[in-house]
Amino acid sequence: MRQIQLFVLGIISFLITGQALGQQFPLTDHYLFNPYALSPASAGSREKGAFFFNYRKDWINFGNSPETFRFNTHFHIGNNMYLGAEAFMDEVDIFERFKGSMSYTYRLQMAEAQYLHFGIWGSVYQNIIRVDEIYGNPDDPLIRNLDQLTKMTYNAGFSLIYYNNAFEVGIGMPTLLRTKDAYLDISQGNFAFEQEFQFHIGNTFDLSPGLQLMPVVVVRKTSNQPTIIDASASFIFGEKFWLSGLYRNSKVIALGLGGELFNSMNLNYSYELGLGGIHYDGGGTHEITLGFRFGQNDKDDVKEYKQKNKKQKNKRYMLHDYQQMYEQKYRRD
Repeated sequence: MRQIQLFVLGIISFLITGQALGQQFPLTDHYLFNPYALSPASAGSREKGAFFFNYRKDWINFGNSPETFRFNTHFHIGNNMYLGAEAFMDEVDIFERFKGSMSYTYRLQMAEAQYLHFGIWGSVYQNIIRVDEIYGNPDDPLIRNLDQLTKMTYNAGFSLIYYNNAFEVGIGMPTLLRTKDAYLDISQGNFAFEQEFQFHIGNTFDLSPGLQLMPVVVVRKTSNQPTIIDASASFIFGEKFWLSGLYRNSKVIALGLGGELFNSMNLNYSYELGLGGIHYDGGGTHEITLGFRFGQNDKDDVKEYKQKNKKQKNKRYMLHDYQQMYEQKYRRD
């Protein structure tokens, strides 16, 4: 009951402040089962290591619509520390963007079943505009004698996530540094980055022995851009298979399904449908992810250790009780 109150209270208090925290890079719906895609600070929250491959195709009715290839991984390096990496290539007609990042996460145990994750990361971007594919006047001085505009840029980010059993809440800045305005030097192809803030809250509720409900709310705010809010709910069956639904305030709904195919391999698919604007005529969006998990996290190891000790303790008490009963019977005889 207390976790439900914390979950609802966290959502209300955060949204009322007006500081609802957007996204200037490709979105994904699959952070619901691949939390590293939402925040690298989540490394180690579910497993000691994992890697995921993701493909997303937006607005399939439009030619040259956005297409994203993504990869991320994280792994345990000892002493409550995790390293992670992410790479994606995003293509939209004549525009391409590549991102590569490395992250470091430290996992601090605050109390029994309570953890605080702190993550920092650095990213490098390569931005390309293919000028040779522009339909226009080839003698235009802006594009004359140019095949493409390209530029390397850098940025950083950080995040804090608090875990208490199945409850979690996090806040951070995926894009920490604001760059200069775009295209200050057209020949070098500079691109602008705005500061980005992100907040999320979620919990997993046990509805029955084989059924769980996991609601998650994510709020993103990028300077000079509209706030993006995701509200989702996933039903998890036997901790092996799941069905999910998501609503985004940009008039998008998404339906997804997935599961654990083998001991460590996971597959997830989702379909987005637009309710208005460009999303309505875009023909929907497809996204598929293949993931592999390995190793239990430290919290699971602690639980297993305590259970073993408890069993041994109960066995010792049972032996002691049997000896007392035997001595009493011997004295009576």
